[in-house]
Amino acid sequence: MNLRYTGKTIPYTELPPADPDDPDGADWETYRREVGRLLAEGHEGKAVLIHGGEIVALFPTWEEAARHGSRHFPLEPTLAQVIRSQEPLIRGPIWLHAWHAGRSQSKPTG
Repeated sequence: MNLRYTGKTIPYTELPPADPDDPDGADWETYRREVGRLLAEGHEGKAVLIHGGEIVALFPTWEEAARHGSRHFPLEPTLAQVIRSQEPLIRGPIWLHAWHAGRSQSKPTG
């Protein structure tokens, strides 16, 4: 899949909520809820691993967090996320935007 950085960012306080119908949304909502605290504790640039709506651990890199998640929860969804005060906006193929818009039952903006 061809994803590319748009050169724009949004503050962590404006991260969008998970789709209420997304079964993996609890991990994203946990990140949204905890990112302010993690930043205040000085963890910017580290990666957090979240599973089942709970923080599992912090890691020096995203790769280490993702590897730990796939090793310990091989058949279960996890979220490995770099902790940032400003999140980069990523642009994907047009079909991805249409698919996501269909999943959230709303039209893409911007």
